[in-house]
Amino acid sequence: MAWLMFISTCICFFFNVSIHVSAEMIENLYDNPDFNMAMQKIEEMSMIMRKQGEHIILLEQKTIESQNTAKKQNDRIAQLEARIQELKTGCKAEENTSENSGKDLSSEIFVTPLRKFIRKERLSSLQRTTQNTETVAFFAQLSSHTHAFDAHRIIAFDKTITNVGHAYHPYSGTFIAPRSGVYVFTWTIRLYGDSYHTTELMVNNQIVNSVYYSPHSNVDGGVSGTAVVQVNQGDDVFVRTGANYHFGVIRSDSVGRSSFAGWILM
Repeated sequence: MAWLMFISTCICFFFNVSIHVSAEMIENLYDNPDFNMAMQKIEEMSMIMRKQGEHIILLEQKTIESQNTAKKQNDRIAQLEARIQELKTGCKAEENTSENSGKDLSSEIFVTPLRKFIRKERLSSLQRTTQNTETVAFFAQLSSHTHAFDAHRIIAFDKTITNVGHAYHPYSGTFIAPRSGVYVFTWTIRLYGDSYHTTELMVNNQIVNSVYYSPHSNVDGGVSGTAVVQVNQGDDVFVRTGANYHFGVIRSDSVGRSSFAGWILM
């Protein structure tokens, strides 16, 4: 028993001495200017490494965002190329139909990726048809939902219901006035949820009227615009998206159609 007490006493003595010596060494280290400078450098390096880590994370996020943007752009380019090919095919089909039915279509329309129309030549005589041009009227719808995410996109209402005078061209979405007069034009745009659009009625490069609609949440609804305007022979009339507000799908199905119509008033 005496030996155990002696050993315990020795252990306690050495432990207390070690703690005392360690405390004195730490205190002496903090009094040492070289030690303090080294600790300051370590802290600065830690801060630099932390900032570099944050910068690396930010760069990784930007890389992912750039990849997503590039993918969306590539998808959009593919959609535009497909739409251009579709419009070219449609224009050829329309020309063949006009030739077979004896109609005179004396201008050609080409569509660029921006869907702007460039005339190869102005119409020389729109009244050389077998129809009476005193009566002019058309009514067309979108045959299906249409993506319209870009500004100044001409909306091609491709399903023709009425086309008296054969002046509306469904593949390009453009009405070419066969004679001068006062016309009435009306259009309806159906949207759902987070989609929002400003749409404009254009006569050549002039905005005649515009409407805006943003249904929000789970609302499915539509908006219509109307204009009564003087149109000269050979003028182009069409509906396009606005410059600033153009997001989402323009809807058109059996539940409700987006449409475009016009007729000569006098």
